[in-house]
Amino acid sequence: MISLELFKIPITCRETIIYLENLSQKANFLSLYQKLFPEQWSESTTPLNTKTHPNCIYSDREIEFIQLVNSNLFPVEFIDEIEADEEYENIVILPQRLEWWNENFEDLEMSEKFLLSLMGNGYSLKDWQEEFGFEPKCLTNDEDIDLQNLIKICNKLKSPIKYLVTSLKILDYSTGNIWLDTTYETGYWWEWSEENIILLAEQWQEATIMLEHFQELTDWIKASVTNRKKLVRIWNQAAT
Repeated sequence: MISLELFKIPITCRETIIYLENLSQKANFLSLYQKLFPEQWSESTTPLNTKTHPNCIYSDREIEFIQLVNSNLFPVEFIDEIEADEEYENIVILPQRLEWWNENFEDLEMSEKFLLSLMGNGYSLKDWQEEFGFEPKCLTNDEDIDLQNLIKICNKLKSPIKYLVTSLKILDYSTGNIWLDTTYETGYWWEWSEENIILLAEQWQEATIMLEHFQELTDWIKASVTNRKKLVRIWNQAAT
């Protein structure tokens, strides 16, 4: 069934502007579909002008494209609500992890609390015995750590301990990756363009690998007190 909205003639100046903007965006979406998913485009049997869901701003073929992006390139926010979506122009980038500073610290995973405490954003040393099973004789302040030295030290080690710097950057929202550094205060809105989609897809692949490394390290931290002690020694070795 073809929606009659597709053939509605704009009357006012405002209606005309909205109509032309929507038409331009529709052409952009379909062009992106052809460029980024040529095989699926050629095999699609969805009519170009079909709009099954009257409350949705997207045509069925546009929804098909967005779902392909979501399943093949990167997660599209609010994908489950797309049939009733009234926002047309942008790709929404929201945080991929809980913002620890907005959460109850005690509710965080033990490994996350350990890494944050290592950086001076968690427990004081007098609480380490109870929380982590030991109390370090010395813990270098975060501002006294030579990051490049820490990177060199970690690069010489085997996984998962080699992922320490990456994991600290994930917690600090300083990875340089769009997906991992976005907070609710700095949420990004990206235009649907070929350049942006390719960039976000590349960044999502990188973010996925970094999160896997983070999980490996946090599992290793939880495994034993010996592992946690080793991280403290490595941290202290990187002091300036």
